Formats: sequence, structure tokens, C-alpha cells
Amino acid sequence: MGRSAYMTEVARSVRGSLGRFLAILGIVALGCGFYAGLQMCGPDMRIAADRWYDGCALWDLRVVSSQGLDDAAVARLRKVDGVEAAMPARTVDVMAEAAGKNVAVRVSSVDADAARASRASGAAAVTSADADYLNRARLASGRWPRKAGECVASADATTAPLKVGDVVRVTSAAGDVDSVLAQRTLAVVGTVSSPDYPYTGSFGTTTLGDGTIGQYVYVTDATFAKDVPYTEAYLAVGGARGLESGSSAYERRVEAVAKRVRRAANAAAEERFQGLKADAQAQLEEAQRQTDAAQAKVDAMQGPEVYVLDRMQSEGAATYQADTERMDHIAAVFPAMFFLVAALVALTTMTRMIEDDRQKIGTHKALGYGRARIAAMYLAYALLAAGTGAVLGIAVLSQVLPLIVISAYGIIYAVPSLGLPLPVSPGIALASGGLGVGVTLAATWLAVASTLCETPAALMLPRAPKAGRRILLERVGPLWRCLSFSWKVTFRNLFRYKRRLLMTVVGIAGCSALLLVGFGLHDSIWDIIDRQFGPIIRYDTTVGMDADAAEKDVGAVVARLRDAGARRVERVERRTILARGKGGSTSATEKTRASVMVPRTSAGLARCVSLRDRTTGKAVAFGDDSVLVTEKLASLYGIRAGEKIVLFGQDDAGNAKGRGVELTVDGVVENYVGNVVYVGRGAWRRVEEKDPSFSTVLADVRGGASARERLADELHDMDGVATVAFSSETIETYRHMLSVVNMVVVVLIVSAGALAFIVLYNLTNINVSERVREIASLKVLGFTRREVHAYVFREIVLLSLLGDAVGMVLGTWLEGFVITTAEVDYVMFGREIHPLSFALAFALTMAFTLAILLLMRRRLDAVDMVESLKSVE
Repeated sequence: MGRSAYMTEVARSVRGSLGRFLAILGIVALGCGFYAGLQMCGPDMRIAADRWYDGCALWDLRVVSSQGLDDAAVARLRKVDGVEAAMPARTVDVMAEAAGKNVAVRVSSVDADAARASRASGAAAVTSADADYLNRARLASGRWPRKAGECVASADATTAPLKVGDVVRVTSAAGDVDSVLAQRTLAVVGTVSSPDYPYTGSFGTTTLGDGTIGQYVYVTDATFAKDVPYTEAYLAVGGARGLESGSSAYERRVEAVAKRVRRAANAAAEERFQGLKADAQAQLEEAQRQTDAAQAKVDAMQGPEVYVLDRMQSEGAATYQADTERMDHIAAVFPAMFFLVAALVALTTMTRMIEDDRQKIGTHKALGYGRARIAAMYLAYALLAAGTGAVLGIAVLSQVLPLIVISAYGIIYAVPSLGLPLPVSPGIALASGGLGVGVTLAATWLAVASTLCETPAALMLPRAPKAGRRILLERVGPLWRCLSFSWKVTFRNLFRYKRRLLMTVVGIAGCSALLLVGFGLHDSIWDIIDRQFGPIIRYDTTVGMDADAAEKDVGAVVARLRDAGARRVERVERRTILARGKGGSTSATEKTRASVMVPRTSAGLARCVSLRDRTTGKAVAFGDDSVLVTEKLASLYGIRAGEKIVLFGQDDAGNAKGRGVELTVDGVVENYVGNVVYVGRGAWRRVEEKDPSFSTVLADVRGGASARERLADELHDMDGVATVAFSSETIETYRHMLSVVNMVVVVLIVSAGALAFIVLYNLTNINVSERVREIASLKVLGFTRREVHAYVFREIVLLSLLGDAVGMVLGTWLEGFVITTAEVDYVMFGREIHPLSFALAFALTMAFTLAILLLMRRRLDAVDMVESLKSVE
């Protein structure tokens, strides 16, 4: 067979079976495109963040000293080998009235002259002639501050959004506000978007308020009090900008410089400490007040604690990196089912094609063509269909899917999106295309290899129909006798062609399973809100007191809440800690951030929080000596009742202090949002000898939104009140965050639906093609149009029902696997799929089946009765 004749034969095969060709093309396009698109979501998100970080010169290392830094220390850090830029800054966390709320605000200094001289180069870059101007925020509106008392605020804040003309009134801080800030009232003159705060849900953690930063502002150095030292120094590492943030190469480069920075920072801090101590001693000598007590105070001055932090210890950058890696996890699991179904469809399709071409294959063998030459024609057909599908699928979906996912995550992240065309990883594209084409070629080879083993004489004869056998149902006499003739034929045909049954059931089961995973993901994620607030958390108001609030102030708040008709008013001690287990861990970090809650009375906590086991629903006992851990935290470290958990306090930089305190866990309780350790009052004495102040008040407040606003205003006016938070605000924040998931789930469901439609169409089309002679014979025998449709479609509907049922079982397992893979360290997804989701997945698959059957009616009507004369029988 010459090359031109060979290609003509392939072209004729394509034209003669265009539906079959398009089915293979479509299934491979969807499989390869979905795989490549999902695989590119995480990398594209990381590229977008890295482009923003590099374009705005985000810091690589951050040096924090407990006793501050001076110009000499910054100069020493700037000279460290590998450091190409250094920028000192002053930062303080304060409680402030902003946007009508009392929230924790991070106040940081900015080089106002350098900021005004900088220029935005698009959404993701800010250029500056000053190499030491790092963390360059992009001005979104207004102008940069020029004098003390002016500030720019975050343009991306969701908790306390501010605009030009608003005012931030500082009310308190961890220490004396006036010793740090020269101005307590800050006028907002502009808004900015900073690469140092990519996550808009929280701008960091703090020891103030509810533990999260709700807004950040940048001010001039003049806004800080005179002689306030730098609190931190931001460093840029040479060569790091050319590496992707968070990559292993980036981490190695930064860590190599961090080792030298630690030595220089410790030396600089020690030098400053000695200077401070000498100054204090000199002041004593000058004032001639060298009493024993004063001298002892100078002698007791502790050395500085220095921390060198990398970018991944910034909450915003770390949270974004973790979300991109979760997309990697989903991309590693979900598309696998697509390829399995694609392989099945390819095998079924090519098997049918080769069955139709038996006489042609026999003729070629009789003419002397070798097996390899004949097989190559079918492999070329499969390669053309799969190759075209792979190219189209990857070209389209590697742009569409990442764009949808990145836009969805833009709801909670301020990272500027990448413009089209999005970058495509050659490795991922080749792996996806190779997998899709390879699966199709392998299925084709399996289909053709067995046929080529037969002799030319056998191949040139149509294959004899399978012999009929009694089926199991026939042995159930009473039931079998109740069936009509057409139903008996239907059941015999189903079990007579077992391979057709298996292929159809597995294909439909895979599609319905993927649909169920999509709906189940939605249930599991939105159950976080519905199961947490109400069933578990029974209070809806949290009042945080100042650290130095007097007992009478706390009592007054409790009395005011009760006067307002609040129920379950209880006092607790609430702190942010770090925790870990004694064994292995699946946590993203060695220690996990958690909240510890110590109730004033054990019975009071039980009224405010439902302490129960998720699997059994039974209450878990809690007493003064009890320690209970929430389920997600326990699962991260494999902690069970009777085992140890280690609790660590935090310093100002968020690092663990000391060696930690071990407590024995008495039980694990259900919880979905955050990680909490409930510690009884007696058990807490193993952590601290003295009783805590119980400065957080929990309550269940009745009334609508207006009543709550009035109560919040009254509470804010009371002495010692730092924050007033309502669960409705938390719920709204979570709904805002989870709206991201809706878009991702929609993508999964639409993709699974498209796959289901293609698979059902292809399998049904093959089913009809295999039975053309049988259908023609039925027409010859006088079957009406309706009877012919029922005869064929009844089997397809039964197979769809069976496949759908199997898919529900498979989908339940697959959804559980995807959920545990995609979960984050601080949230536990729901573990149940709602009955409605089962119904929707089942009904959607059957709806696709019915739609395909409607399309196939015309195909059945077109079958010519003359075809029956060509039958082997």
C-alpha cells in the first residue's frame, strides 16, 4: 500500500466514521484539557504572585528585634554578603475605631519621599529609583501622606474598609500608645494595595482584639513618637528575584543568606543592648540615684531576642502559597477519573471500529500486508483523533480553567491577575497530551491485536452472534413468567453481551461519580458554616477586654449584656497559641496556630459550646481538669484521648516561646472553623500558676441587626472594652471567602457534565451501531416505530440506572478522598453528602441519557429494513 493510498485509506476511515472520530477527539480534548487546565491553576497562581512580589520589591527576609534596631544595625545588615537592599521600618499594632468598628490596626512607617517618587507600571509593578525602597505599595486612590497624622489605608480590606476622608482613631495598644505614636488621630488621604498583605481575609495576627489584623495603614516617620527605634528591617536577597517565590530554589537561596544575616543581626542586637545598658547606667550616675533597686533593674536588663523571618512566615504569602498547593492536590486527584473514562471510551470505540472492519482487515492480510502495517492504519486514525483533541483541549482549557480559578480567588486575594495568554508549562502540556494520546493508542492496540491474530478466512466472515443462554432471572419462575416478551428479550440481551454491559456501566458510573464529587464538594464546604454556628457555637457575641481591664469593668460588661436580655453570658480566657503533637504530623508547619479557651466555669462552657463527638453525636465530658482538642487539630498530629499535646506561647513576632507545656488530652470534639484547645481551670494551672483574668465575655444576644449595633455602641463606650464581635460578621466573612469555592465547584460540575454527555453519546451510538441488523430485522417482523425505540432504549435506560447506582457508591468514596486531600490546616470540611446532591447527580446523569435517546431516535428511524438481509443468520 503506497503512502498516498495509505493516507487516503486513513482519510476515508475518518470521513466514513466522523461521529466516532469526533467522539474520540472530544473525550481526549476534555480529558487532556481538564488535566492541563487544573494542573496549571496552581503554577499560574504562583506565577501571578511572584510577578507581583518581584514587581513591587517585596522583602525576602525580615529581621525583628525585641529591643528594636538603630541605623548602625541596619547598616550592618546592609553589608551582609548576599543582601542587596535593606529598609528599616517602625510598626505597632493598635486598637482603633475605623469604618465604624473597633478593630486591630497595624500602623507601619513608610518612606514617604520614596513612595511619592515611585511610579506604578501596570497592576503588578511599582518602579522606584531608590533600591532600598522595598514592599512598594501601589496607590489605588488619593495621595501619599506628607505630614504627621496622615495615612494611607488598605484598598483591599473587607473587615474595616476605609476611603479617602475617613479617620482612624487609635484607642489603645499593648503598651502606652503615646510612647509610640505622636498622633492618635490619623486622616486617611489615600488607599493602597500592598504585596505584603495579599490575603484580604486577615492582614495578620496580633495579641489585641480578636487576634486578627482588620486593617493596615502606612504613616510618615513623624507620626511615631520621637526616639522610637526601628522595630524591623526588611531585606532583599541578591539573586532571589529571578526565582519563583516559595520554590525550593528560592528557599535555598534565601536560607543561605539568612544564616549570615542571623549572625550579623545577633551581633548588632548585642551591640545595641550593651549601648542601651551603658546609657541606662550613665543616666543613673548622672542623676546620682544609684540605689540598690535601680541598680538591680539595670543589671536585670535582658538581652535582646532577634528573629530572622523569611517570606513564607508572612501569613498572607503563606496562606496564598497553601491555597495554590491545594489546587495542585485537587489537580492530582480529580482528572485521574477523566483519563480512566477516556481510556474506556477509546477502547470501546476502537473495538467497535475494528469489528466493523473485519472483512477489510482480512482482505489486507490475504493480500500480504503485515500485522504492523495494518495495525498502523488504526493507530494513525487514533493518533489523528487523539492528537487533534489533545492540542485543542490543552490550548483552550489551559487558558480557561486557570483564568476562572484565579478570578475566583481574586475575591479573597489582592494578587493582580495574569493577562491572556496565560503561561503554559511545556512539561504539563506534554505530560497531559502524552497521557491522553498514549491511553488512546494503548486502547487501540489492545483492540486491534486480538483481531490480527485471526486468519484471513475467519476475518472475511462476519463474526457469528453469541449463543443464547439461560440467565439467572429465568430460574426465578414466578418472576420470569410475569415478564412480557419484550422485557424477557431485554434482560437476555443485557446478560448475553457482558462486555457491552460492563463498558456501559463503568463509563456511566465514572461520569456520575464525578458529578457527585462536584456536588459533594459544595456540600462539604458550605457545611462548615451551617454546622459550626448554631449546632456547635451557641453564642453569637464576643466581647474582648483590654489586657489591663479591671475586674469591675468586666463585671459591668457582663451586667450590661444580661440587662439587654442576652443568654449564656459566660467569661473565658482566650489566647492565641502554637500547638503540636508528640508524634508525626500532616500539618503544613511544625506547629499549628490554635486558640486556647479556659472557661471560668466548666458548666458555663458547655452552655456556650456543644462539646460532642462527630461520629457518635454523644457529648464529651468536660470538667475543671479536662483538656479537649478539636477534631482537625487532633487529626493533623494523630492525637487521641490519653495522648499528649504540647502548647507554646507566642512572642511579638509570632514565634513559639520556650519548650512548651505538655497536657494530656481527654477527648476530641467536633469543630469546623479554626483549631481550639479547651482547657479546664484546674488543668490550666499546669501552664500558669495563677488564674487567668477571664477577660473575654461570650453571650447569645437577642434582637435584630439594629439592636446589636446599639448594644455594640454602648459596650464600646464602657471602660476596658477592646472589641465587640458578632458571629453574623464572621459568618458573612466566611460566606465571602467560600464564594471562591462555588466557582471552582461549578467548573468541576460543568466539566463532569460535559464528560458524561460525550461518554453517553458515544456508548449509545456504539450500542445502536452494533445492532443495525437486529433493528432492521425487528422492522421486517412488523415492530412499530414506538416498539423499536422501546426495544433498544429500554436496555440503555437500565444500563444507565445500574451505572448511575454504581457511580453513587464510587463517588462517595472519591469525594471523601478529595475532601481530605484538599483540606486546609485551619478548617475541617463537612463529611457528609446531602441527599439532594445524590438526587441531582443521579438525575443529571439520567437527564443526559434521555437527551441522548431523543437524539438517537432519528438514527433508529433511518435504519433500512434491507440491512436485515445482510445478516449472518
